[in-house]
Amino acid sequence: MIVFWVALAILVVAFVAGAVFVVVRALETKRALKGLKDALSIELRRIARAGERTNEELEAAKTAFERLEASIARLSTARARVRLIKEALAEAEAVLTRARAFIPSK
Repeated sequence: MIVFWVALAILVVAFVAGAVFVVVRALETKRALKGLKDALSIELRRIARAGERTNEELEAAKTAFERLEASIARLSTARARVRLIKEALAEAEAVLTRARAFIPSK
């Protein structure tokens, strides 16, 4: 009969030890999940801020691109004007060169 009580005591001790083990592991898991939740929250806020900065930089880039397109249009117009002026100067030089042939030299 004493063997029965010893076996029962061992069974109760094993059951209590198993329950304590499960509770300790559950608390560790809960703490780890809370830490993961906090880290995830911090990382999501960082990603959101990075997204906002990216949107701001995208808007700035769009504005700069629009200014660049306007500058390119002005440059194209200026180049056309310079080309016309060069052609007019070349034509004037040609006329002067032909006119010098008729001017007597000393």
